[in-house]
Amino acid sequence: MVQFNQNIGNGSPVPEEENHDIDWIKLKLILKKSIPWFIAIFAVLILTAVLYLRYTKPMYQSHSEIKLDQENQSNMLGLPQYDQSSNMGLLSSEMEIIQSRLFFNKVVETVDLNPQYFTYGNILDDEKYLNPPFRVNYKVLNASVYNVPLDVIVVNQETFQLNYTVREKEYSKTGQFGDSIQTELIDLIIVLNKNWVIEDGARFYFRINSREVLINYIEKNLSVEPLNLQANTFKISFTDHNLNKAHALIEAIDTLYYNYSLQEKTKADRNKIEYLDKQLEKTEKKLDNFETYFEDFTIDNKTVDLNEDVRRTVDAINGLDSQRIKIENKLSKLELLQTKLLKTPYEYLTPKVNVYPAYLNRAFDEFNLLNNDLQKLGLSYKENTYTFKSRQKEVELMRADILAEVNSFKEDLQKQKNNLATTKQQLRRQLISLPSKNTEYNKSKRFYSVYEEMYLSLMQSKNGFEIAIAGSVTKIKILSPASLSTTPIYPVPLFAYATAVILSIVLSFLFAGVTYLAHNKIQSLHEIEFLTTATTLGAVPKHNLNGKVAKIIVDKHPKSAVSEALRSIRTNIEFMIPDKDSKVISVTSTIGSEGKTFISTNLGALLAMAGKKTVIVDLDLRKPKIHLAFEQEENSNGVSSILIGKGKIEDCVQKSSIQNLDFITAGAIPPNPSELILRKEFGEMIDALKSTYEVVILDTPPVGLVTDGLLAMQKADLPLYIIKADFSKRSFVQNVNRVLATGQFNNLSLILNGISSGSGYEYGKKNTYYES
Repeated sequence: MVQFNQNIGNGSPVPEEENHDIDWIKLKLILKKSIPWFIAIFAVLILTAVLYLRYTKPMYQSHSEIKLDQENQSNMLGLPQYDQSSNMGLLSSEMEIIQSRLFFNKVVETVDLNPQYFTYGNILDDEKYLNPPFRVNYKVLNASVYNVPLDVIVVNQETFQLNYTVREKEYSKTGQFGDSIQTELIDLIIVLNKNWVIEDGARFYFRINSREVLINYIEKNLSVEPLNLQANTFKISFTDHNLNKAHALIEAIDTLYYNYSLQEKTKADRNKIEYLDKQLEKTEKKLDNFETYFEDFTIDNKTVDLNEDVRRTVDAINGLDSQRIKIENKLSKLELLQTKLLKTPYEYLTPKVNVYPAYLNRAFDEFNLLNNDLQKLGLSYKENTYTFKSRQKEVELMRADILAEVNSFKEDLQKQKNNLATTKQQLRRQLISLPSKNTEYNKSKRFYSVYEEMYLSLMQSKNGFEIAIAGSVTKIKILSPASLSTTPIYPVPLFAYATAVILSIVLSFLFAGVTYLAHNKIQSLHEIEFLTTATTLGAVPKHNLNGKVAKIIVDKHPKSAVSEALRSIRTNIEFMIPDKDSKVISVTSTIGSEGKTFISTNLGALLAMAGKKTVIVDLDLRKPKIHLAFEQEENSNGVSSILIGKGKIEDCVQKSSIQNLDFITAGAIPPNPSELILRKEFGEMIDALKSTYEVVILDTPPVGLVTDGLLAMQKADLPLYIIKADFSKRSFVQNVNRVLATGQFNNLSLILNGISSGSGYEYGKKNTYYES
């Protein structure tokens, strides 16, 4: 039986305060129905995790740990120590240096990051840093080729094809491995790696990055973070998809930072050495100048003895005069020779070894031979013959050559004569300047000694500072060198699967929560009790014993759960109206398809089977279905005929196959059903049926659509309101509350139809009860 609330004083229902607690039965049903969705969410997320692990490039990290040693000057001087907050400032300063773009630029210069070599994959490309399939030596001719992938297709072991696109223009070039190829934008040589076994047709690509791109790449992937402020330690990390590349960069950064720190520590000494080097260079130049002066002085004067220099200078002047006289004699003989050469017939030229150079003496001999031949030809040939003229031409050419050589030799002698005169003038001036040179020479010797002592002193100072630098130790210590871990920092399988599981749980809860909040359909008796104070007589479980239309099943399936539930409702009805010999029960709902006709017919069948003479009246004059429930096709004579006076009750009553159970169909569908219900004939019909039958069941139209149902309910001793689980909306219960609010239907009772197992109905365990 069902528990319901009742006002003891006037018998009218009192609305309960709305309960905002969680409807656990509804939640249980939603969770049960959502199990396939939960499984689907879990499967999708696990599959997503698998795909994520399969197609996400692993990211590796290499890191090192560095400690800064800070000198405490106060302790060295014996002063009291104070707790200063300088550690953070020191660490921040050093970390900013490592993260500066100037430092990144030095890293780019140190590490060989260009070009990058890649192998094509089905989805992911892989960079080959230490062991590329080939090596490229290149010269960029145009900056537009930077940061552009250049495809290399291996045609065979000797030939490749280079393809790339720059500014929507495609370039293609075929070349031989090891040979230089030239394009408009780049010159390069590609050499295969012998450690690779490359099939014909294999495709790779490489990329030459600009300096700005490389600096941005390092800036993006490098992180520097403090580890322990008290210990002055910090951590340098670099992440990359290539483990060896990340390791190489961390090693380079450690080395560069170590060298930088060492340079900073010895900066003062190096500045002093730099200054000393400049002073040494100046002093060395001055010493070189003095030494050059001494050498030149000795070379120019042949000795440093001035008296000897005077004697030698006089002898040199006399020697120059002798040379001048010889040259003048040669010039006079050359003039005589020129006169001979201009005379015809040509005279014999006498070679003179001491006067003329060897090439002139040879030319004289040749000329004399040609001239003798010419004279002999003159004895045998006439002067106008070709042979004579030819030989004469040779003699003239030879004479012209000799004249040219003589003139050249004469010019040389004249130059020598002029040089002798110049030299003589210089010697005369030197002879005059020798006393002043002696003074200058002695002064230079004194300065040379001073600069020599200064040079030695500077060298000693420089050696001292160099020894200090050699003994200097940097303030940094590399506690942990660059790591080389083969385990990627992501994706991490355990984390991916754990995330998938957690997300599946969270999404499942969200799905269940949204479904719970969005679900506006009645699920259970407990939910009805939340929404209304109307009496609930019971619940009818969901079944598949019906066909397309409602039918009587309690006689064919007496032991089914549906039959047992309807029997329980029948018992509750007996408690609701126990003192009447003839009972009128109306059955309605909010809309169609909620099971109103099914409940009416099967409940009537159970009452008849219990010995109650029962009649079921179809008052749904718009969409009659009672005749279909009793498997009757004929519906021409029924309630509408009685109400308009064209039929008698006894003529319209039809017998069913169940003993004590009769029914009256709706009859022909009238144009004005509501007006027919308002007629006095309707009341007379009810009274007549009550006099004949113990139970009169009125199958009324849905009250949410038309008013016929409310009119019929006024004649009922017990109005029943049908709500269908997982079909009727929660707002339908508000119709029940509105009906109760009229005060005309205080004993309005509810039946929940089509409830799922576990939704608040368990036969034998959750029977409803009635309070008397």
